[in-house]
Amino acid sequence: MKIRKAATDADFRQVREFIIELQDFERRSIPRLPAGETIADAYMANMHRKLDEHQGHVLLAETENVIAGCVTILSKVSSGELYDGDLQYSLIDDLVVREEFRGKGIGTMLIEAAEKVARSSGARSLRLSTLASNTPARTLYASLGFSELYVEFEKALT
Repeated sequence: MKIRKAATDADFRQVREFIIELQDFERRSIPRLPAGETIADAYMANMHRKLDEHQGHVLLAETENVIAGCVTILSKVSSGELYDGDLQYSLIDDLVVREEFRGKGIGTMLIEAAEKVARSSGARSLRLSTLASNTPARTLYASLGFSELYVEFEKALT
């Protein structure tokens, strides 16, 4: 398995497929979310804007010419919040490992690669988020030294 930066149109077409997979996975927990295909093009345009704005990269995990997963790392993010001390940090914006490759350490490899990018950018901290119901992701993140920072609650008003 090798980790490399996404660089070609073909790479980003694959990333688009990962975003669809991620969105559809999250819809299983939150049915009100739009289908992945519905938002994929707008999501990709927004991703490219954030990559440019925050000195970001998309890293791909590749084995035998098959892309098994990807991570989006935004190197320089400012919280912009007074209560946060206007902290500068790096952010893992998206992490996706194809279902058939899960449980093989690829998520760990992608997070470790993102952490290297964050450190080389001078970031003092690295943030990410996941759905509260995504127990496997939460377990992975905790095993890699991440701790809960904020917990967000939602109540449906039907």
